Amino acid sequence: MDELQASKLATSNDMVPVEGSVEVEIPADVLWDLFARPNLWPRWNPCFLWALNSTLVKDETLLWCFGPIKKYYPYVMPATATIIELEPGRKVTWEVTALPGFYAQHTYSIEPIGANRARFRSWENATGKGFLRMKRFWLAHFNFVKERSLAGARTLEQIYQRDGNLYSLIEPTDRLVALKDNALTAISAAAPLWFYQMYVRPSVATLAPGVHAVLGGGGNSLVVESAGEALIVDTKFPPGSNHLAKWVKKNVPSPVTKIVNTHYHYDHTQGNENYPHASIIAHALAPDLMLQQDGEFWSRHQAGLPSVGVRDSGQTITIGKKSVQLFYPGPAHTRADLVAYLPDDNILATGDLFFHTYYPFFDPSRAGVSIPGLVTAIRTVADRFPTARVVPGHGPIATIDDLRAYAAYLEHLFDAVARAIAAGQSEHEAVRTIALSGWKRKVLPSFHGARLAWGTRENNIRNVYRVLVAQRVAGPAKPGMPLAATGPQITSEGNPS
Repeated sequence: MDELQASKLATSNDMVPVEGSVEVEIPADVLWDLFARPNLWPRWNPCFLWALNSTLVKDETLLWCFGPIKKYYPYVMPATATIIELEPGRKVTWEVTALPGFYAQHTYSIEPIGANRARFRSWENATGKGFLRMKRFWLAHFNFVKERSLAGARTLEQIYQRDGNLYSLIEPTDRLVALKDNALTAISAAAPLWFYQMYVRPSVATLAPGVHAVLGGGGNSLVVESAGEALIVDTKFPPGSNHLAKWVKKNVPSPVTKIVNTHYHYDHTQGNENYPHASIIAHALAPDLMLQQDGEFWSRHQAGLPSVGVRDSGQTITIGKKSVQLFYPGPAHTRADLVAYLPDDNILATGDLFFHTYYPFFDPSRAGVSIPGLVTAIRTVADRFPTARVVPGHGPIATIDDLRAYAAYLEHLFDAVARAIAAGQSEHEAVRTIALSGWKRKVLPSFHGARLAWGTRENNIRNVYRVLVAQRVAGPAKPGMPLAATGPQITSEGNPS
């Protein structure tokens, strides 16, 4: 909770709280069971177009999208909030701090008032200069949310009186309901994507003379220039890759002669073709895995496939007068990772071994993540370069202490999911019971294969659960085991083998 803003709100006269309640003939526990599933809100509360979370967890981030106040208004409103108070079965409060000069709290509560009756209440208050500048709009919006929410509770009452339960909303059998869900998700998912592309623009940090980190817009990139040539570590994906190419053209006078891909994932590699005269260097397995995982794209962009392969023993390359050490950390984020180190500047580019401040993405394929291997790799790297500045795969510039803290998060996540599986919990039960809020990580959006994806607490738990279950069935991939069947292997000289 933002204690300072919360105390200001408690004494603020910027608005009279917008509140209202409705009494419905539904048992309070039945009403809460449905309400506590945010991803179902659009099915009964018409102010919501889309919601991501499937559970309510204190200190976690909620993501959703509001519809317009009037149907003919040409907008939708993506929103994010943090749950600051949760009384299961009774009440939830979240705070909104994402907008400059704007702080708001919204409480929904459900109060039992008899054996089969409940009072459903909505309360919202806001303060701040940003709120006051658009107070008229925000008051209209808050009233819109209150009225639609109370109307939605009335709709639930009608369904309960008709069916004796609310199962039809939890597990809809009506094909039209499913089509509506899909359509609303498609429409509203475009809004967070627009928000991401508009506001998560690449930013540049100069780390040393001729060494720059271009952060965001996909995987982070490291640009190194020396003695008339330049190297790029990870080239992002569109549209971020195009922003990177424009920045390089404007700010780096030397030609890009080498590219290093830290691994095969699209958000670090699909910009390779923007540098047609560069040698593309990656782990020897990477091109094969790129064709396997994203064959439709790479079959049309084969000039962007790596041509120079680095074996497990590693390799040192030069760019002008600078040396760049490339080494393989073992099975980690994928089975074909590379880490790049600039000894002259003590700068380390980890690729996706490290997501700093964000929930990570995990590749569940057999060529993908090994959580124990990732933890070991991170700690090995941290011990080897204890004073290095770190360019993570995603997130701001970091220290080795930040890198160690990320390994601790992964270890905690792995152990918690493993215990849940050993206790016989289902995936949904694990999501409901495992707490990760103390790690203070943020959600991370990405877009792949015409699908919006999110790195979240819930998805971290689900993905690790599925990886562990799959490995129990098939066993983990072992060194030397074939991981892909298409595309040539490449040698350290760049020749097909």
